[in-house]
Amino acid sequence: MFALGAGLLGHGLLPAIDREIVIARVTARAGCGYEWGVHAATLAQQAGLSLEQLRATAVAGVDASWPPRHAALLVAVDELHETARLSQPAWDALRVHYEDAQLLEFLVLTGWYRTISHLANGLLLREEPWGTPFPPSHGSFPPPHEGDR
Repeated sequence: MFALGAGLLGHGLLPAIDREIVIARVTARAGCGYEWGVHAATLAQQAGLSLEQLRATAVAGVDASWPPRHAALLVAVDELHETARLSQPAWDALRVHYEDAQLLEFLVLTGWYRTISHLANGLLLREEPWGTPFPPSHGSFPPPHEGDR
């Protein structure tokens, strides 16, 4: 597992900020406060995501503050979460901004962090004390199970 995760984080084709938006949205949709908080506290901020942007990854919908490239990622993550597939409009929106190899990486990245979320949630991992707390659930995706905090 380590080799795939390290490859996606250290040698991927997606820009770091795009990668972290995807990871934040996937883990938020899965209600995985552990992984969301670890990335929010470290890699996401290093990649240039603000705390406000990070919080927005945990809120349903995509507001107009996101650049089109990032909005396309968020919409695609949401579709994959809901249906395990992408519609033609989602593909078309992504293809404006990304090459085929990056799109393949995007699919692997979403699946990988969904798997990591399943593991962390299934193992009832508590959020790290140094991690960024998962936002309150005011319009956001389901928060981590209260017993896991």
